[in-house]
Amino acid sequence: MFDWSDFVQVLASTNIEFEHLKVVELAQAILESGWGTSKLFKLHGNPFGMKYRPEMSQIASPIEYDASDGKGIYCKFATLSDAVKGYWIFIDRPIYSGWRDNSATPEDFIRFIAFAGYIGGPFDGTEADRERKEKYINKVLNLIPEAEELLENANSSPIEKPIWKNKGVMLEVGHGPNPNGWEPGAVGVGGVREYDLNWVAAEAAKSVLDEVGVPCIITDFGGINGNGLYNIGRTAANYDVFCSIHHNSATVNAQGAEVLVHRTKADAEDLELSSLMSAEIANELGIRDRIANGRDPGLNLGVLSGAEDTNVRVSVLAELYFIHVPVPDTTDWSTRGGEAIARAILKWLAKTSSSNWN
Repeated sequence: MFDWSDFVQVLASTNIEFEHLKVVELAQAILESGWGTSKLFKLHGNPFGMKYRPEMSQIASPIEYDASDGKGIYCKFATLSDAVKGYWIFIDRPIYSGWRDNSATPEDFIRFIAFAGYIGGPFDGTEADRERKEKYINKVLNLIPEAEELLENANSSPIEKPIWKNKGVMLEVGHGPNPNGWEPGAVGVGGVREYDLNWVAAEAAKSVLDEVGVPCIITDFGGINGNGLYNIGRTAANYDVFCSIHHNSATVNAQGAEVLVHRTKADAEDLELSSLMSAEIANELGIRDRIANGRDPGLNLGVLSGAEDTNVRVSVLAELYFIHVPVPDTTDWSTRGGEAIARAILKWLAKTSSSNWN
């Protein structure tokens, strides 16, 4: 779940083309999201009420959302930085052509985009539409003093206090090198290799964690001697979170996300992260949450056995989705699944930071 204070801090520290327009960007976010209380912001990182357009495909994904004016397809952002940058990609569309010539002051800017179409479409020449747009402009302008104060007080770092206690997060890429050579993991539709998709997901997760300053490393260490999986897990020592990343395969028609823990060595915190992460992945990809639907998350997995025998705080193994079932785009799904892994980790770290702080 996205946090309002984090958004303000990210906006304050993000470089944009016209720094003096940050106040109007924040004022609109305050108005549209109700100071970050809207579900569109909390769940999908969209504080501006921006509807999805094809031009947003490189930085946002479409999500159906039931807004006050009915259901629509809105922008969903993976990170708060994407939301800040996405606003300007949205404004740079042809409908707002000429906004740079109307950017001398925040009032010039908001007046231009309001009449160009930000509120109720392009100005239709009627007095009713003029009044509607002027009302919106005045609401935004009245919020600018508060936006200025928020930006002045915001720290340059998205995280005021570390939410991790030890070394942060280790992401382990499942399969690949091992003591007996190299293996690709499962092979899915069209010959896609699980190992390659595991890397896609791991890098996407690391990108999200890097952006908010949480220490994160990726490993595909294959173990030593004949005890490879157990030794992979042992590399989790001194980390807060160890997450082994995989993609599922089966001989039956199934689709869903599941995040596993060690059957006998897991504790309540491992189970909590398992539940959080499975739900986050399933929600992101629009598939079944197998853990929530009764799947026992406990298995005697060697990699988790090794991790649990260290002082790692939590260890889980994430199976993002089944690659033997056709999906629209495996790279996209694995990227989004990896981002969901990171969001779940951030939620768990934030939830446990105060209660576990020394």
